[in-house]
Amino acid sequence: MPLDEKALRSLVTLLEEEDPASLALVRSKILGVGAAIIPYLDELRPAATPEMAVRLESVAGELRFQDLRRDFVRLSLAKAPDLEEGSLLISRFGFADVDSKVYAAWLDKVAAKIAADMPPDAGIGESVRRLTNHVFQSLGFAGNESRYYDPDNSYLSRVIDTRRGIPVTLTVLVLLLARRLRLPLYGVGTPGHFLAGFKEGGSSLFVDCFRSGQLMTLPEVKRMLVRNGYDWRPELGKPVGSRDILARMLRNLISIYQKTGASDRAERLSTLVEIVLTGRDAGTA
Repeated sequence: MPLDEKALRSLVTLLEEEDPASLALVRSKILGVGAAIIPYLDELRPAATPEMAVRLESVAGELRFQDLRRDFVRLSLAKAPDLEEGSLLISRFGFADVDSKVYAAWLDKVAAKIAADMPPDAGIGESVRRLTNHVFQSLGFAGNESRYYDPDNSYLSRVIDTRRGIPVTLTVLVLLLARRLRLPLYGVGTPGHFLAGFKEGGSSLFVDCFRSGQLMTLPEVKRMLVRNGYDWRPELGKPVGSRDILARMLRNLISIYQKTGASDRAERLSTLVEIVLTGRDAGTA
């Protein structure tokens, strides 16, 4: 039987327990209630002692992550997880109040503007050029070279807010707009520097979204990889699916949080990588 408001408020106040065993039991009961109890945790925070505030935030964070894991499982059960939904779920890891509808509406608006200015007879190359010109010239998106390892660069919502990102998130932005424009762009998982790709006249062309949509040929991509210390393999130029793109975005964040000592965040993100790749949540088995 669901708890009423009075019972939920009483349960939350029990987080003041000093006995470790009793406190663990209270946490377990709160986690069993689920996200419905978060407003009551937030309600207590303004008047809480510093120690109690930490406990409230810790439990609320665990509840939000519990919900996020469930949403990742649902997403990952699809044969091809939706790239937009998955990217904004990743944003929810860093920013719990992200409203995916707001960002979807922004993408719709930008795509509509590009479509309105697109000549009806534009080929794929011209269409891609107009798309990237709008994103990187008119809207001012750019690679964040000065703060490359800022976690914000790996959250699509923050990339849209700040207009700065890293190769994979800027490429995801372009792919989501291309999807709305029905342009056959795809992700290319080149190591160290994610790209977009498309076919024109039987040849493969690549878009470097970190460098303002610069077009590259296959030989140029090969040279870039060799310069960066990677051996070329033909599969590196092939399209990668949304599942691999989402895993790459998550792994970028894991690397950043490991380097900054946020091991708890890195560990949680590792759980999400496992869910994305397998569709299973080992933590709830």
